[in-house]
Amino acid sequence: MAAKLAVKRQSYAQFEAAEERGSISVASLRRAAEAMDCDLVYYIIPRESVARSYAGLAEIHDPAAMHLRATDHSMALKGGGSRDDAR
Repeated sequence: MAAKLAVKRQSYAQFEAAEERGSISVASLRRAAEAMDCDLVYYIIPRESVARSYAGLAEIHDPAAMHLRATDHSMALKGGGSRDDAR
């Protein structure tokens, strides 16, 4: 694997140690994925105890989210559809 990454064995051992500690960089993971002819997929999933969806997470952490939801509701009442209808 060190050869595929074009690094010395010592550097690769440091790479593995960083992974084990949880301190590996996204750039290093991307290099490893490329060396293995893979894609790096990096994402965050909300815990169900916090929110059931990204929309729920936005409502908790984004002050504008509540306003957008109220606007969608008002538009629907006026027969104007919602922002989702325009997409």
